Amino acid sequence: MGKDFSFYAHPSQSYSRIRFFVPQYYLSALRTATIGTATWSDHAPVTITLRSPMFKPTAPNWCLNDSLLSDPLVAEEGRQVLTDYFERNAVGDVSSPMVWEAHKCVIRGYFIRKGAERAKRCSADIRDLQQQISQVSSDHKRDGDPETMALLTELRRYLAKLLNTRYHRTYLRSKALFHSHGDKSGRLLARMLAKKRSAAYIAKLRDKQGTLQRLPVKLLQIVRDYYAALYDLQGTTNPQDLARKRSDILSYLTKYSTKKVSRQTSDLLDRPLNIEELALALKSSKPGKSPDPDGLPVRYYKCYAAILFPHLLTALNDLTDGLQLPTQTLSANITILPKEGKDSELCASYRPISLLNCDLKLFSKILADRLKPFLPALVHADQVGFVPGREARDNTMRTLQLMHHARRSSQALALLSTDAEKAFDRVDWDFISLSLTHIGLGPHLRAWIGALYGDTTARVCVNGVFTAPFTIRNGTRQGCPLSPLLFVVTLEPFLEAIRSNPNITGVTVGPQQHKVAAYADDLLFFITRPEISLPGVMTAFEEYGRLSNLKINFLKSHILNVTVPESRAQAMGPHFAFKWMTDKIKYLGIWLPSQHSRLYRDNFPPLLGVLQRDLANWNHPHISWLGHIAVVKMNVQPRLLYLMQTIPIDLPKAFFTSLRSMVAT
Repeated sequence: MGKDFSFYAHPSQSYSRIRFFVPQYYLSALRTATIGTATWSDHAPVTITLRSPMFKPTAPNWCLNDSLLSDPLVAEEGRQVLTDYFERNAVGDVSSPMVWEAHKCVIRGYFIRKGAERAKRCSADIRDLQQQISQVSSDHKRDGDPETMALLTELRRYLAKLLNTRYHRTYLRSKALFHSHGDKSGRLLARMLAKKRSAAYIAKLRDKQGTLQRLPVKLLQIVRDYYAALYDLQGTTNPQDLARKRSDILSYLTKYSTKKVSRQTSDLLDRPLNIEELALALKSSKPGKSPDPDGLPVRYYKCYAAILFPHLLTALNDLTDGLQLPTQTLSANITILPKEGKDSELCASYRPISLLNCDLKLFSKILADRLKPFLPALVHADQVGFVPGREARDNTMRTLQLMHHARRSSQALALLSTDAEKAFDRVDWDFISLSLTHIGLGPHLRAWIGALYGDTTARVCVNGVFTAPFTIRNGTRQGCPLSPLLFVVTLEPFLEAIRSNPNITGVTVGPQQHKVAAYADDLLFFITRPEISLPGVMTAFEEYGRLSNLKINFLKSHILNVTVPESRAQAMGPHFAFKWMTDKIKYLGIWLPSQHSRLYRDNFPPLLGVLQRDLANWNHPHISWLGHIAVVKMNVQPRLLYLMQTIPIDLPKAFFTSLRSMVAT
């Protein structure tokens, strides 16, 4: 047929079509122009496909469809596939980590085949009807026979009925889900309350020369270059330089890392991984997370735990014999999230989150659960981040008390809050390894941790497209359960260097001197005698940064003058890169004002304003009265409790009156 039509007029029994008029300079972007088949409407869909010169095809990232695991026949056949695979391959010369990784290819192929079969089976009737409608429609356009039109009308009616039945079932399932969970504290309600984010689309970025780039290929290259450089800070590969640096690290640790685990504790941490630990790690893993590089979610491991666990444990325990995890196991997909209030045109303004394979997360979670109980004995009470039994409020309350004590005792106090650049991503691996050895961890635990940081690669997702992979040679990955624990262990020698430096003086309370408070890399220094102490802090940062890669952006660091005489503060200002604040600074989510009387005003009324706006935005008609109660419990109450627990002051009655009125309406 030379031409096609998009509409049939029954009164005149004639065909016509809609035309697209495209400017000539767009024709180079035209890929297809088609008239579809009229099914639900008298009009057939008319489509054209244009490809922008800025287009970059998205990279496929396969993820197992959980619904396949809900099919008893598919799940049982998958169980047999796994059993047969391990019976044939778990013996022989191939290493157990490689056998484990290879099973993913087998099971992935099985589920891809089953998914394709299901999709083909479910859509077969609809596809056959659409083909019949297309053929009969073409016949009618050619001969105009009324009987052909009657057949075409009947086929369209049957297709509409089939589609309506299918969509009605989906509607009923959705309605049941909202009825069961819409008013309860959970993920569904939280998503309804979440602020509407603009699409996480990166429209433009600045390259190293400061030029603004918009083409997808350029954006991918900018992001890859930035993160490839960030995760390869080692610089030199000269054996002599590396040996000299390791020697300097050992000297630093010998001087400042004073706490060690006992031999009994070391042996306890070195015992073989067992099935109970793996089951506990799996039980605590939350389902519904973003797809990992291998596409196998938590539910897959829960469904086939009885078959998978023995072989996974064998692969992990064999790592203590010098085996390494395959590169595919260690690979990661990095997603970047914009930081609020930062320049979106700079790569440094995005937070990288590593999406790791589920088996690797289970492995690191077992190690983290083993190490956590012994962390308080290795880390000073100044550090409250990720240490069991310690909370952020421990440091905020301590800070407020020290500020009050400095005013009463006439100590010249300044608070220095530092900004660390990509602290987790910059940590030197040699520093981690030597720190773990120095504190007395056994060879097995060190081998397991070292296996997590072997031949590691990653790729970054930018607007749905992945960059080319690059090698990672430093940093603890955000998204790994073990990473924050390793970070606080490696930061502890620096904090001890601050505490033991006589040239750095803090607030003296009785026999004890308080110099620093830390929540992971959020550091707050209590500085007295600032003319001497501030150079001492900067020297300590320089020495530690040279060995561990820690980098402080002093231009973004703030110092609050609490009780230092104004003349002294003004005299010091030009000599330091810190931004001097006379009013307040923010630390761990609360404002610390220079005057205690402003503590309530700077923190609680602003929170009431935010809550009032949020509650107004959440006043959805589909959220019932019980749902509003759940909103208060899961969202409003935690924010109020955090401030009330971290700022120990008496609140006026007017505050609770306003709060009660706000919640009641």
